[in-house]
Amino acid sequence: MPDQKTIYLIDGTAYIYRAFHAIRGGLSNSKGLPTNAALGFTKMLLRLVDDKQPTHMVMCFDAKGKTFRHDAYADYKANRPAMPEDMAVQIPYIKAITRAFNIPLLEMTGYEADDLIGTMSERARAAGFSVVMVTGDKDFLQLVAEDAVIWDPMKDKISDLTTVQEDFGVAPHQIIDIMGFSGDTADNIPGVPGIGPKTAISLISTFGSMAQVYEQVHTITKKKQHENLVRFREQALLSRELVTIRTDVPLAFEPEKFRLTEPDTARLSELFSELEFRQLQERFSAKADRSRKKYLGIFDTDALSELIGRLESAEMFALDTETTALDPMRAELVGLSFAIAPDEAFYIPCGHDYIGAPRQLRLADVLAALKPVLENPRLKKVGQNIKYDWMVLTRHGVRLAGVTFDTMVASYLLNPSKHAHNLDQIAADFLGHRNITYAEVAGKGKNALTFNQVLVEKAIPYACEDADITLMACHVLMPKLAEIGLTRLMETVEMPLIPVLMRMEMTGVCVDRDRLRELSKSFAHQIEQLETEIYAMAGEDFNVRSSQQLGQILFEKLGLPVVKKTRKKTGYSTDVEVLTALAEKHELPALVLRHRTLAKLRSTYADALTELIHPETGRIHTSYNQTVTATGRLSSSGPNLQNIPIRTDEGIEIRKAFIPCEGWTLVAADYSQIELRLLAHYSEDEILIRAFQEEEDIHTRTATEVFQVFPEMITPELRRQAKTINFGIIYGMGAFSLSKELGITRKMAQTYINSYFARYKGVRNFIDKTIEEARTTQQTSTLLGRIRLLPEISSPNNNLRSFAERTAVNTPIQGTAADLIKLAMIRADAALRERNLQSAMLLTVHDELVFEVPPDELDQVKTLVREIMENVWPDLRVPLKVNLDCGANWAEAH
Repeated sequence: MPDQKTIYLIDGTAYIYRAFHAIRGGLSNSKGLPTNAALGFTKMLLRLVDDKQPTHMVMCFDAKGKTFRHDAYADYKANRPAMPEDMAVQIPYIKAITRAFNIPLLEMTGYEADDLIGTMSERARAAGFSVVMVTGDKDFLQLVAEDAVIWDPMKDKISDLTTVQEDFGVAPHQIIDIMGFSGDTADNIPGVPGIGPKTAISLISTFGSMAQVYEQVHTITKKKQHENLVRFREQALLSRELVTIRTDVPLAFEPEKFRLTEPDTARLSELFSELEFRQLQERFSAKADRSRKKYLGIFDTDALSELIGRLESAEMFALDTETTALDPMRAELVGLSFAIAPDEAFYIPCGHDYIGAPRQLRLADVLAALKPVLENPRLKKVGQNIKYDWMVLTRHGVRLAGVTFDTMVASYLLNPSKHAHNLDQIAADFLGHRNITYAEVAGKGKNALTFNQVLVEKAIPYACEDADITLMACHVLMPKLAEIGLTRLMETVEMPLIPVLMRMEMTGVCVDRDRLRELSKSFAHQIEQLETEIYAMAGEDFNVRSSQQLGQILFEKLGLPVVKKTRKKTGYSTDVEVLTALAEKHELPALVLRHRTLAKLRSTYADALTELIHPETGRIHTSYNQTVTATGRLSSSGPNLQNIPIRTDEGIEIRKAFIPCEGWTLVAADYSQIELRLLAHYSEDEILIRAFQEEEDIHTRTATEVFQVFPEMITPELRRQAKTINFGIIYGMGAFSLSKELGITRKMAQTYINSYFARYKGVRNFIDKTIEEARTTQQTSTLLGRIRLLPEISSPNNNLRSFAERTAVNTPIQGTAADLIKLAMIRADAALRERNLQSAMLLTVHDELVFEVPPDELDQVKTLVREIMENVWPDLRVPLKVNLDCGANWAEAH
């Protein structure tokens, strides 16, 4: 019937397994929760809903525990491995997603999803529905009928009466007999030995059914087949019973209960936010109702004057800039937007220069009029990533003052483990709002416009919304910070740090172009020599950078052992871990590793740094990111200065290219073993505290404690091992990792760890106590109150729980170190400015600060910096120490 209703019956359990294996393992959210099955499941579900647009649907899952089949045969599915832990932990989210889509969900103790689908199929057909069973499980072929088909979404294949007949030569109801004879190794269904699927199909095609086979078994002339059929008759009948999908489960078919309704978008958005499926969260975020928004463009001086009057009398306002580039050191202003009250904002376009653009106020006039407001420290301003706007305005002659809040930083403080803190994400997470995206107004990819080319009528709502949502988010985030005790950290560390970072970025650092060019040539020459050696060793030329070609040389030609395959299992893995392992067996992998290192250093630094020199300043301007690392440490990008190797010859040569301006000196101040000192403070361990107070070499001290030898017997190798143990304890390194790091047996590594804790009992107590407190509070924190949420510390998933336990211990140490270096930066910057010194802080890398200092200020700055850094937190149980040096380049000063 053309108007016949259709119901989709989904094998949810099979969906989960297929989704889990279809999307690579290792996919997780910032909390470490595996998410690959949940993502794959959701995508398959959306594909079904979008493509088929069903009116009725049921999702069926296997219930926990044994079924009637286990009662009939105790070894049913006995060979199946336990569900992977990474999959099991996702099932509650998958079911929550199903419910949020308002899809009816069925599971029943004692039955499998197959039986629920079989029963629902029969009853739906009886009620006049046609049925689509959504699964890839061949067992369901027995249920195919004229008005019941199977759709495998992975293969996009429909199985109906015709395809069953073509594929097996039998009718659907005969599939049960075929499976009864052939059995099923996956479910541990025995069948009849010696009878596989082909033989079973032949028997049923010939005799019609299992019953007929046994009625005429005497006519079967193949001796062994005859013997097995007779001997294992009861086993065949049992197997047939086990593979038969039940159609009589006590379930009522009520069509209205299975009618699809609109999904719960708020719940889906919440779930996708937690799982960090950003595209899906955006799709299901509440569609913004902008009808009540008052977004206005400012095109004349009267309107501008009226806006300035409102800004002057506002308790607080949000501001945002629209520019031509992402790099604040190269961006030109196109317009400014302001928000004073929720749902109202203003955009002042002054740089849209496309053909036909409306007349706009001159940028110089706009900035001159706004300058008194923007530079007034008593007028409170908020922004999203305000450092960017601050730098752009500074370059345009406006010295912004009165900045009190940054929504990006606030979002980060609330949950530093999250991957994104952009305004679109904040709007979705905290306001349930979907922002207009940049791509919607400017396009994307190669065809994307710069903002000065965007139509003004499109720019106004986009720019106004940025300011409006920033202000609204501020009103939400401020009390959230206060609620969990983060206001002080925000106000005394993170916000004061923003202008410090801005000044560092705008100052930039000089590099020696000639040295970089020579270094690039040197790296290129070494790479050529390495390739010659590699080709000679391989016996042929090939593309060293091609993983596929390298794999063929290593594993097929040289016959080295295959360590692992690529993710898709279609090729040999030649990643760093694999090559490092193979380097112990053959020289060629070691040469390839060296080749890769030099090639990366050449492209990332020797060549790239020259390209990054600013055309106006002649210096390199890296960006410091406050909201990237989960520990609170700053990261660096464009270029990333934190990945330059410290101890290798190549790293030293790269650092030599960083120089001060002519006649000046670079001063580098580096905290000495700050994390181990903080471990001593937190653990209150007497041996550690005494060692630092007496200025002993802590690694030598640990070597004497762990290896039970006198200090004069400590060799450089023993000290290196003790250093690895010291830092390994902080990072939660177990015996397996330590054994790999030191190249010793796992048993010996465990002995070292046991010996360490036997001597440093305070450290053991600190670790145990910290983990226990985190289990109670579901979070951990630093001395200054920075938090890291740890809901997964109570997870049944061992990997998640172990990661959370390690995080609970190392966050107080790493996070406090990050807080202290930030405090030192704030105070050092203030001290230089208060004394009107020309010296400037240029760089920060981990626990190191680098300054550019004129000759007449050198002694003063060295004394000042040491005093500030060593006394930044006077309440520690052990003294902070700073290694300080100076030189004509960064390598000399480090």
